[in-house]
Amino acid sequence: MRLQLTLALGAAFVATALPPVGVVTASAAALFDEDPTADVTVQFFGDSDEVTVRSAIGHAAFRLPKAANLSVQWNRETVKIPGVSAPVGSDEAVDAITTASRPISGDAYEDFTKIRNEMTVGAASKSASVGYYLSEEVDYTGQQVSAGWNRDFSDALFNLAVGASYGWDDIRPVADDDTDTPSDTKSTVHWNVVGTRVLSPTTVLRAGVEMSNVNGLQHNPYRNVYAGGTNVPESHPDGRLRRDAFVRVNHALPNRGSMRVGYRFYNDDWGIDSHELGGKLYQYVSRSVNASYEYRWYTQGSAEFWRDEYATTDGVGGYRTGDYRMAPLSSHLFGLAVHFDGGGMATPSEIVSRLGVTLRWERYFNSNNYSANFLTTQFGYRF
Repeated sequence: MRLQLTLALGAAFVATALPPVGVVTASAAALFDEDPTADVTVQFFGDSDEVTVRSAIGHAAFRLPKAANLSVQWNRETVKIPGVSAPVGSDEAVDAITTASRPISGDAYEDFTKIRNEMTVGAASKSASVGYYLSEEVDYTGQQVSAGWNRDFSDALFNLAVGASYGWDDIRPVADDDTDTPSDTKSTVHWNVVGTRVLSPTTVLRAGVEMSNVNGLQHNPYRNVYAGGTNVPESHPDGRLRRDAFVRVNHALPNRGSMRVGYRFYNDDWGIDSHELGGKLYQYVSRSVNASYEYRWYTQGSAEFWRDEYATTDGVGGYRTGDYRMAPLSSHLFGLAVHFDGGGMATPSEIVSRLGVTLRWERYFNSNNYSANFLTTQFGYRF
C-alpha cells in the first residue's frame, strides 16, 4: 500500500466581500491503481474578511475481485465567520445582520463556526460504477446515490458514458431572529451523456450534455432581502430545471506540452443563460518540473425574478433574491501553477524522489465588484 501525506496552505485576498456560497462536493468517481493507495490532505484557506476554512481530507482505494475497485473519501471541514465588527445599532451593523447567510439567533457580534463532515464511497469496474455520498452539518444533511456505465466502440477510438444520480437533502435551519424559516427538503434528479473520440494520436475530442431537475427549498433560509422599504426573507421558486452542454479538445504539443480548450453553455427555467470559455496549457520545463497556465471567461444573464430593488414585499411573482449569483454577471480567471516531482530527477536520494511540491496562483474578478488572489502551496510525500 502507498500512503501519501499532503499539506495544502492557501490564502484569498478579497477586495470586496460577498455572501458565502455553497461548497461544491467531490465526485464519487475516482482513479484507481493496481495496488491499494491512501492519502491525506490538510487544507487551510483564509480571506481578507478573516473568514477561514480548514479541511482534513482522507482517501483510500482498494482492489476488489473481478478487476473492480473500491474508493472511500472523507472530509471534515470547519468554517469560521467573524462576528459583525460595525458599531452596535449602526446602519452597517443592521445591514450585516439582516442580509447574513448564517443564523443570527445568538450574538451577531461573536464569531460563528460551522463544522461539516462528508463521506463518499464508490465502486467501479471497467464499464460500470456506483457511488454514495453523505454530507452532515448542524442544519443540513445531504445524501446522493449515483450510477454510471461506459463502453468503447470503433476499436476503442470512441467511448460513450452515461450517468445518473438522485440526491435528497434535509434542511433544518437553526432558529433565527430575522427569517425563522421552517425545516424543509430538496431533491435532485440528474443525468448526463458524454462521448469521447480519439481524432488522432495527439488529439482527443470530448462532448456531453447533462440535465438536473431540482425540487424543494432552494433559497438561503438565513438571508433577508430589502423589499418594499423593509427586510423580508429571501424566496426562490421550489422547482428548477437546469441544462448544460459542453465540448472540450485536448491536444498534445511537440515540445513536451499539451493544451486543453473548452466551451460550456448553461440554461435553466429561471431565465439564466450562461457561457463559459476557457483554456489551459501544460508544459514540461524539465523531467521533474512542469508548469500550467489557465484562463477562463464566464458570462450570464439574470434570473427572471432578480431586481436591483423590489418595489413591494411581494417581489416579482412572490419571489425575492439577495443572491448575487442570480444577477447579471461576467468574470475572468487567470491561473499559473508550477509542479515539482522528485520522482523525475536522476538522484540517488530516496527522500527527494518521493517528494512533490505544487505552487499555484489564481486571479479572479467579476462585474459585481468582487476580486481575489488565491495562493496555494501543496506539499506531498509518497511513503
